[in-house]
Amino acid sequence: MPTLNPTRPYSIPGFRIALVREPGVMLAERPELSSPAEAAPILAQYIGETDREFFAVALLTVRHRVLGLHTVSVGCLTASLVHPREVFKPAILAGSAALIVAHNHPSGDPEPSAEDVVLTRRLAAAGQLLGIEILDHLVIGEAGRFVSLRGRGIL
Repeated sequence: MPTLNPTRPYSIPGFRIALVREPGVMLAERPELSSPAEAAPILAQYIGETDREFFAVALLTVRHRVLGLHTVSVGCLTASLVHPREVFKPAILAGSAALIVAHNHPSGDPEPSAEDVVLTRRLAAAGQLLGIEILDHLVIGEAGRFVSLRGRGIL
């Protein structure tokens, strides 16, 4: 084990944070997402048909135009680990005013679970502290089916 040398100063590493643009869903223009019906197809296309849960976020401007899409977490068949810090990190870096979060249910049934409701409320509370509103949480199923947690009165 190395011994401490009081004559050698301790070096604290510096960090540089960068937002990197990657290829994503091709859209003719940056749409304004003013309803769940407008957001669901875009997020469903981004998530794709997968055999595991994907949790994604649409980063939005003040006028709810799409700045970008970001994959927060890739889970397993029945769950995806999601924490507010990972949801809001890209939002802060991109200067987002609002978010729409979404995840898929590989079973095809978009009915929200109790865990989905708890997470939605936790994200809404974190967003309120940060000044970044969660406009909706969409649960994407198969064949274009989805559930809006705002539509269910959870947000």
